[in-house]
Amino acid sequence: MNLSSITETFAAGYNGTGTGVMRGYLLKFNLLAVVLLLATWPAACAQDGSAAVAAGDSEVTWDQVRAIFQKRCFACHRGEQARGALDLSSVAAIRAGGSSGAAVISGKPEESLIYLLPAHLETPRMPPSGNKMPQRELDLIHGWISGGLSEKIAAVSPAAASTVVAVRTPAKRPAAAATVGKLSALTAEMVLPRNAGAKTTKPVMVRPVRQQLRPVTSLAASPTSPLIAIPDGQRVLVYDWTDLSVRQIIQFSGDVFALRFSRDGRILIAGGGIGGQSGHVTGWEVTTGEQLFSVGSEPDIVLAADISPDGRLIALGGPSRVVRIFDSVSGQLTGEQKKHTDWILDLQFSRDGLLLASGDRFGTVLVSEAATASEFAVLRGHNGPISGLHWSAESDQLITAGQDGTVRYWNLHSSRQVSQFSAGAPVLTFDKDPAGTLMLGLKSAQVAVTSADGGPLRNWALPDEVSQLVLTQDGSHTVVADATGNIQLFRNSDAQVVGEFVPPATDNR
Repeated sequence: MNLSSITETFAAGYNGTGTGVMRGYLLKFNLLAVVLLLATWPAACAQDGSAAVAAGDSEVTWDQVRAIFQKRCFACHRGEQARGALDLSSVAAIRAGGSSGAAVISGKPEESLIYLLPAHLETPRMPPSGNKMPQRELDLIHGWISGGLSEKIAAVSPAAASTVVAVRTPAKRPAAAATVGKLSALTAEMVLPRNAGAKTTKPVMVRPVRQQLRPVTSLAASPTSPLIAIPDGQRVLVYDWTDLSVRQIIQFSGDVFALRFSRDGRILIAGGGIGGQSGHVTGWEVTTGEQLFSVGSEPDIVLAADISPDGRLIALGGPSRVVRIFDSVSGQLTGEQKKHTDWILDLQFSRDGLLLASGDRFGTVLVSEAATASEFAVLRGHNGPISGLHWSAESDQLITAGQDGTVRYWNLHSSRQVSQFSAGAPVLTFDKDPAGTLMLGLKSAQVAVTSADGGPLRNWALPDEVSQLVLTQDGSHTVVADATGNIQLFRNSDAQVVGEFVPPATDNR
C-alpha cells in the first residue's frame, strides 16, 4: 500500500502572490479606475470567501484558522513531536508557545510569530523552503489574532455538512438467490442520490465499469444482513451480496482506508483522509444513509477504525502511531494510547466492549482499556506488520495474524501467547467463522482455509496475492479482493466463484 508520509516542510505548496498590495494602488488610480476596481471587488471577494473577514467585517473563527494550519503547518507543527515544540492543532497549544517562547500575543498580530513568519516579515521565514502563504490566508490569521484568538466554531448547515450523496431505498430482491452473478443490469432507478435538505430525489445513472481498478484497502460485512461495504476511492459502495446490487453509494471526504459495521449492523463507519494532510472517521445509519457523526482530526490518513459494541465509542489509528478514542455522541476525545512505535494497521474492540486491541507495522499488539485507552497488556511475538485481529466471543482470547506468516492465540487473563501456527506465507488479511474456521488471505495468491489449530482444510488459488477478505453474515460465502483490485464472491462449500463486484460509475463521476 502506497501511503503518503508526513512532509518535512512547515507549509508545503504555497503559491500565493500577495494580493494585499493592490490596496496601495488605490490613491494612484483616477476616478474611473477606482470605480472599476470597486465594481469588480465583490466578485473577487466571492471567489476567495475571505475578503469580508480580512477587512474586519466579521469575526474570524478558530475553525477557519485551523483549516489553514492543517493545510500548511500540521506536517511539522502538530502533536508531541512538533518541531520547536510548537503545536498549532489547538488554541491552548498555540497560547502555550514553543521552545523559543511565545508564538502569539492576543490582539497583536504584528508581534505574533505565527503571523510574522508566514508573512515573511521576520526570519526564519516559513515555510523554510517555500513561497509566502496566500494573502487571503494571512489576512485570516491576522484577523483571528486581532480578534482575540476566538475558539468559536462557525455554524455549518446540515446540507453543507452532509457527505451522503447517494442512497437507494431498498427494493425487493429476486425471489431466488440463485441469480447471483456479475453486476450487469444496474439501472438508474436502483441508485438514488439523497442530499440533506433536498426536497426531491433525483436518479443517478449508474453503469458497470472495469477500467482503472483501484487497490482494495478494506472490506466490511454486516453481521445482521447481506450487506458488503467496499471502498472505491473517495466513496463507499454498499452491495447486497445475494444479487450483487448496489444499495448505497456514499461520498467520503478523502480516500477510504478502513470500513467497519457496528455489531448490530445499524451503523457503517469509514476511516481515511488525505495523505500527509488529514484523517477522520465518519459514521452513517445504514438503512437511511444519514450521517450520524464525524470524529478525529488526524495529521495523516486513518488506516484503522472500529466502533464499540454499544456504538458509543469510536477508535482510530494510522501513521500518527497514536490510538485515539472518541465519544460518538459528543465527538469528544475520551482517551489516547501513545505507546505504539510504528503505524497502526488494525484495531478492534472486544465483544464485551471493555478492551481495545491495536496492532502496528512493527508487529506489536497493544491491549487498552476501551473507556480510557489506558494500557492493559502488551503482546509481543510477531516480527512483522500485524494484518488482522479477532476477539473471541467471551473477550478472553485474541487471535492475531501477521506478515511474518504466523497466526497466534493470546490469553488475556495472563496476557500470554498460548499457541501459534505458520500459514506458510505472509498473511495479509483474515477472518473467522463462529465455528472457529479461519480464512487466511496469503501473499502467495491463496486463501488458506484452516481449523482453529492451523490444520489445513483446503486452499483456494487466486490470480494474485489476496489483499482483503471477509465472510458474509451467514458464513456461507467469502468476499475476496486481490492485489489487482478484482473483488470476487466465493461459495465456501466448494470454493467456486459465483459472482464479481464491479464498481459502478456515474455520469457525473
